[in-house]
Order: sequence, then C-alpha cells, then structure tokens
Amino acid sequence: MKKRSFAFNNRGFSLIEILIVLALVGGIVALIASRVGGAQQNANRKQTIIIIRQVMDQLELYNNDCGSYPTSEQGLTALVKKPGDACESWGPVAYANEEPKDAWQNKLGYESDGTDFEITSFGKNKRPGGDGIDADISSKKLK
Repeated sequence: MKKRSFAFNNRGFSLIEILIVLALVGGIVALIASRVGGAQQNANRKQTIIIIRQVMDQLELYNNDCGSYPTSEQGLTALVKKPGDACESWGPVAYANEEPKDAWQNKLGYESDGTDFEITSFGKNKRPGGDGIDADISSKKLK
C-alpha cells in the first residue's frame, strides 16, 4: 500500500491575525457587557420604585394606627420598632422587618412633618439630582 501524503500548512497564525481576532472578540464582549449592565441598572430603578411603594403602604398602616406619620426625627425606624410614647396603638407587630434600603443597598431618605411624607432614593450615584439612571426617585412622583 502506498502512503498518502497530505500537504499541511505548518505556517500557523501570525501575531497580527491573532490580535485582530482578539480585538473582535473583545469588542463583542464589551458590547454585550454594556447592554447587560444597562439592563441591570434599569432593573434596580424599577426595584427601588417597588420598595418605595411598599414603604408607602407601611406608612399608611402606621398612620391608621397612630393618627400621624412618623416625623423626620423618628424616621423609617418607627416602622421597625416602637417610637417611644409617640404612638400608643403601634403594632402589635412591626410594620417592617428592617429599615428599608433601595436596590443599591442605600438607606432611603425620609422627610415628614407628621401629616405628609416624602421618601427618596438618590439612585445609583448616591447624590441628589442626576439624570437617567442616576436620577433621584421620590414618592411624591409616584403618588
């Protein structure tokens, strides 16, 4: 039997060809990562809106039992533990298990004079103001 000989290309890939392929793969990965990251931030904003609405409901329950909303000084801690003698009808169980945080794990802002309230999240950047994903989220805009 005759041996067959195959012509093999022993040349391989050049460094430039490998770098071009790596650049293309890197570009595709960067594009996908930016889209996934943006989707995650939008999901965090939506989750924070849901959290603020839940806190608004808890504050309404507190108001029904106590006749007013917790003051700014009492804060949202009043939903977790009884604020001294400020509310005789508080409970019998807490209105929340823990002080609420937004989807970025930051404490929510709370301002109240006892008759009205505002809950805020400063968004991803943790600072007042901002646009897009960094924009503040306020309970006043959700009512």
